[in-house]
Amino acid sequence: MKNLVKLSLVLAIVFFTANIFASEIGMSTSNMKLYSPMAKSKSSSSGGIQKGDMQLDVSFNLGSHSGFGKKSAFGFGGVGVGFSPGVTINFDYAVHPYASVGGYIGFGGGGKFAGTKIKAAYVGVGARGVFHIYQLIADKANTKVDPGKLDFYFPFHVGATIIIPGKKSGGKATAGATVGGGLGVRYYFTNNVGIMSEVGWLELALFKVGAAFKF
Repeated sequence: MKNLVKLSLVLAIVFFTANIFASEIGMSTSNMKLYSPMAKSKSSSSGGIQKGDMQLDVSFNLGSHSGFGKKSAFGFGGVGVGFSPGVTINFDYAVHPYASVGGYIGFGGGGKFAGTKIKAAYVGVGARGVFHIYQLIADKANTKVDPGKLDFYFPFHVGATIIIPGKKSGGKATAGATVGGGLGVRYYFTNNVGIMSEVGWLELALFKVGAAFKF
C-alpha cells in the first residue's frame, strides 16, 4: 500500500513538472497525443495522390512520331516526326502516392509527315508508368500549392503503333514499337476534374493537351 502511494506521488510530481515545462514552451499536455501507427498521418499531403486513386486523361495529339523499325509505319525509313492529328486516352492507377501504372490507347490519321501528306489511320496501344515528382516535393517541403490541385509528373511508356493505309494508298498495315517519356502537368479545378498537358516522346505525340479526371 505504501509503495502504491509513493508511486502515485511520483507520477503526480512528474506530470505536474511536465505540464509546467510544456506551458513554458507554449505547449499543453492536453494537446499531446501518444504515438500510434493508426494516428500517423498519411504519407502524402492532404488532397494529394493516395494509393488506389485512378486517373483518366483524354488528350489531343499535337505533333506525332512513327514507331521504331526498319521502316517507319508511314513508309519512311527510320524514325521520323510530323503532324498527324489524333486523340490519346491514358488510364493510371496509383500503386503508391509517388507512382502510378496503367495503359493507353490512341487513334489518329491524316495530316503531314516529313512534308508528305498522309492517307492512313493509326492506332497506338501499350503500358505506361508515372512518377509524381510534385507529390514527393510537397511531402518533403512546404509547398504553396497543394498536390490535390497541382501534379507535376514524369510519364514513361512502352507499346506499339499500328498503321492502317487508306484504300487508295494500297499496301499492308504495318506496326512499330515505341518507347519514351516526357514531362507532364495536371491542374484540378475541382477534386475530380482538371486540365493536363504533356511534352516529350510520348505514346503517339510530341505534345498533348486535354482534360484530366481523378477518381
